[in-house]
Amino acid sequence: MDIQVQYRSAAGRTCRDEPAGLRGVPLEERQPLSEPRAYKGRRSILTKWVTATGQVVWCASTVQMDAAMLLDFDADIVCFQSRVVQVHWELDGRRGTVEPAFVARTRDERRLVYAHPPRGEGGMEERALRQVAEGAGWEVRPLEVPHGVLRDSLEGAAHFSGPEFAADESVRRVLLEVFAAPRPLQAGAAASGLGLRAAGYAWHLVWTGELTCDWTKPLLPTSLVWAGQAAALAEEG
Repeated sequence: MDIQVQYRSAAGRTCRDEPAGLRGVPLEERQPLSEPRAYKGRRSILTKWVTATGQVVWCASTVQMDAAMLLDFDADIVCFQSRVVQVHWELDGRRGTVEPAFVARTRDERRLVYAHPPRGEGGMEERALRQVAEGAGWEVRPLEVPHGVLRDSLEGAAHFSGPEFAADESVRRVLLEVFAAPRPLQAGAAASGLGLRAAGYAWHLVWTGELTCDWTKPLLPTSLVWAGQAAALAEEG
């Protein structure tokens, strides 16, 4: 299979390379090759996801936006972007293009590529993407999309994902002590003595994973939350 990979250089120019030429290239930090465009008859809704760090991730559908929300919630993911790479393949007179949903980088510097469900071509898209991954040093993963209660709960917590809700170290420690044992989110925040902003701080800690809850149930102001494993690891660190 003949494969060329299209992406943007650090200077923003569109270029093509062999898969091995992309090893170590921080595609997740590059500008998208294009923004999704609306057109007559399009069934999906164009949208975008703004990550907790302020990065704009363009999404071609609300389904992809929900998947972006789940990636943003994943504490192991430090950066991700969409539409930054296209894989062009050709084999025995047939040719096609594969565009992964997202490229992401983890805390331990692994590069993950999230693939859309196969669209036919007898598995050619999956084969092409895995051939690129082997040469570029990527890990290919299926696209995960939250549904039902989990999706609604993540959406609620995401309203508090921004840095304006991040507590300083002293406030963070107070809240972790307050929620050392499970307590209703809103009531625990009120009992902290931190004032009107305490609830926003607590919701932010839920988003970052330092406070956790039962994600199989709706996340409400009355839901029980408690200091999670992430908080314990942070304290040990």
